[in-house]
Amino acid sequence: METIYAKNIYYFHSILEIGGIETFFYYLAKKYKNWDLVIVYQIGNEKQLQRLRKYVRCVQYKKGMHFKCEKAFFNFNTDIIEYVEANKDYYLVLHGDYKAMVEQKQLDLKNLPGHQKITKYIGISQQVCDAWKELTGHEAQLCYNPFEPDKPNKKYIFISATRLSREKGGGRILKLADAMDAFGLNYEWWVFSNRTIEGKISPHIKIMKPTLDIMNEIIKADFLIQLSDNEGYCYSVVEALQNGIPVIKTPIPVFDEIGLDDTNSITLNFDCSNCQEVIEKIINTEFNFKYIAKKDCWDTILEPGDSQYQKDLSRLYIVEATGTYEKYHLIDKDLGFIPKSGFIWKVPYDRYLFLADPSTKYKEPFVKLLGTEELDLNKQI
Repeated sequence: METIYAKNIYYFHSILEIGGIETFFYYLAKKYKNWDLVIVYQIGNEKQLQRLRKYVRCVQYKKGMHFKCEKAFFNFNTDIIEYVEANKDYYLVLHGDYKAMVEQKQLDLKNLPGHQKITKYIGISQQVCDAWKELTGHEAQLCYNPFEPDKPNKKYIFISATRLSREKGGGRILKLADAMDAFGLNYEWWVFSNRTIEGKISPHIKIMKPTLDIMNEIIKADFLIQLSDNEGYCYSVVEALQNGIPVIKTPIPVFDEIGLDDTNSITLNFDCSNCQEVIEKIINTEFNFKYIAKKDCWDTILEPGDSQYQKDLSRLYIVEATGTYEKYHLIDKDLGFIPKSGFIWKVPYDRYLFLADPSTKYKEPFVKLLGTEELDLNKQI
């Protein structure tokens, strides 16, 4: 029975191709990479995991695993909580306005996240905290989402970065685009999503494949457009404003809370009754603002402790090929050939973990460890 030890264990069942929580994990990992934090999942998109592994250890949960920590964190899913032993607290992190979701019949009250072992709640905005208190009676600690922006390159278009689930306002996208077309506005609207929009789509709209480097796309835009029914925080809006890109948005309470106003945004009514006004403001308003994202307080929530994973990443691992490559006629993706049994080379830590894992579909490790050496950070592997 394998036991994972860390000061902080954070579990989320499915790390998907795109999504606000996935972005949250990225910024949390990037900003708090030197803290002892392990992210645990059951289903994980490989691109998401690759960028997370640059900063923190990611562990795929397998039957029989147990976890010991000082603090344990959960989002919606608490299905492995009985296998997590936390010395201090079990946190439920609230990423949505659950009251609005229940009222708008996007979620049944009986399906609210939670578990009897949960001792504390964290809300990612005051709106989320207040809604949770009204709905459940439980107080939630306010902790805004961490934000550690990437360095972008700039250009200009309309852009939306959204999962297009039912609360994300796909119908409003079509209505605003129709109004822009009727007006004769010359525009191109890139919608980065893993879904399409139901209905007749304007030829000016391009449904783009999702990308984890969305910041490099956002900074090309004249406006970021987010037309949701409700939001708990909304990373793409913050990413845009932080780079001086104004936002076209709906009158959601949390947008006021995180600092959207007439100086940095244009508001489209929920019923799209003011599309003409929005278009005129797009054309006639010059935006010049400075935005600072709300400060998170994860530094007061995570249990302090140096990251062993970061130390492991600072080494090269000297490995020797077993017979698995030859047995299955597999070419190593980095070497470009089939390493014969006994072949020795050096790999980074995350590659070593994969090659030495006996639980892959081949049921046997590809390498055995001979030793380690400190990584020369001035040289590329």
